[in-house]
Amino acid sequence: MQAVILGAGIGSRLKSLSGGKPKCLVEIGGRPLILHQLEALADHGIGPVLCVLGYHADEVQQVIGDRAEIVLNERFAETNSLYSLWLAREWIRGPFVLLNSDLFFDPRILDRLLEESGNLLTYDSTSSRGREQTKVAIKQRKIIDIGKDVPATSAGGESLGLLKFEKGGAEAMMRLADELVRGGNENAWVIEATRALCKQVPLYGVNIAGDAWAEIDFPYDLDVARREVWPVIYRGRWRKFVHWRRTRRVAVALGATVLVLGGWVASTRVGPASIDWETVPVAGGEMVRIERRGEPQRWWDVHLGVPVVAQVGGGPVVIEARLAMPERAASRSRYVVAITVDGQVRDWVALTADRDSLARLAGVEIGDRDRIELTLPPGRHEVAVSLVAGHVDRMFVRVRQPERREE
Repeated sequence: MQAVILGAGIGSRLKSLSGGKPKCLVEIGGRPLILHQLEALADHGIGPVLCVLGYHADEVQQVIGDRAEIVLNERFAETNSLYSLWLAREWIRGPFVLLNSDLFFDPRILDRLLEESGNLLTYDSTSSRGREQTKVAIKQRKIIDIGKDVPATSAGGESLGLLKFEKGGAEAMMRLADELVRGGNENAWVIEATRALCKQVPLYGVNIAGDAWAEIDFPYDLDVARREVWPVIYRGRWRKFVHWRRTRRVAVALGATVLVLGGWVASTRVGPASIDWETVPVAGGEMVRIERRGEPQRWWDVHLGVPVVAQVGGGPVVIEARLAMPERAASRSRYVVAITVDGQVRDWVALTADRDSLARLAGVEIGDRDRIELTLPPGRHEVAVSLVAGHVDRMFVRVRQPERREE
C-alpha cells in the first residue's frame, strides 16, 4: 500500500520555535517529525511513500534521503493541501494512506487503521470543541460530514488527518480533487474533497480515543507532542526489547558455547584491499549458506523479535543484513534493525532492501546487502542484532571485524 505525506506548507504559526524551518523538521525525541512518520509507515509495511514538499523543500529532502519519493509544489505559497494532493495524482496507483506532515502519533494507531477494510478516517471522540479543529459528524460509524464548521454539538470527534483509501475510494478521492482544482479551488484544503467524498462513497470512522497523538500547529501543540506523546511512543519501542532482556543470559551462554565448540571463521573481503575481514559466529539463529557469484557465505537466519548475539573485540565492526524478501511483493521492501551493545541499545536503523538477483538460497528470495558500521572501545563486547519491524519477519545477518593475526 502506498502512502502520501502532505508537507508543502510554511507553518508560520510555529516559527517562534521552529526558527523558520518547515513544521515537519521540528525535532521530537531528538529526531525530525517527518522521520518519525516515515519510520512508522515502514514499520507497518506501508510503501512506497511520496512526500509533497514546497517550503524549504531542499532542507526536507536532505533529511528524508531515499526513504521516500518527492514531488514539489512550487506554488506552495498560493495553494493549499488539496493542490498538493492533486500533484500526486499520477503517482497514486491504488490503495493509499494519506496524512499531513504535522501529525505526530503513536504508531499503534496505524494498527487500528490497517486492521479494517474499507475507506477509513481516524478520529478522536474525546476532542471536538476547538474552533480550529477539523470535526467529523458520524452516524453508525459512517462519516456524514467533516469540516471546521461542523457544529461542536453535533460532532463525534476531531479528525487526525490520517486516512486510508481502498482502490475505489482512492479513485473517487482523486477524481474529486481533480474536479475541485480544475474548477478553480487551488486554495482549498483536502477536507473539502473528503467532505464531498463521504457523500459519494462509504467512509467510516476509526475512533482512536485514548491513543497518543498531536497535530502540531502552535507552540503549545509542540510542547504536548514532546511532553505527552513522545514518552508513550518511546515506551512502546522499548517493549520490543522485553523478550531480549529476559533471555539475555541464555543468549550469552549459547554464544559462549558456539565460540568454544564451533570455532567457525570465514574470511571474505568486504572492506579495503589491505584488510581481511572475518565473520564472527553468533548465537540465537541458524547458520545458513547464501551463495553469491558461486561463492558460499555464512549468514545467520534471524526472525522477528529474536536477537542474535556475537562476542567481538574493540575497534571497527560491520553488521551486514539481507532481508528475506516477501513473495509476490514489490521489488523494494523496508525493515528496521535494532543494535544493542553490552546490553544498551545503540541504534535503530531503518533500511530499504531491493532484490539481489545474484544471491541464492533455496526457497528464499534474498535482498541486497545493507551494512551498519560501528566503532567499539577496546575490550570484549557483546553485540546483539534484532529485526524489530518491516514488511516480513525474517532476515539474514552476519557480524564482521578485521581479522586478528598473531604478532
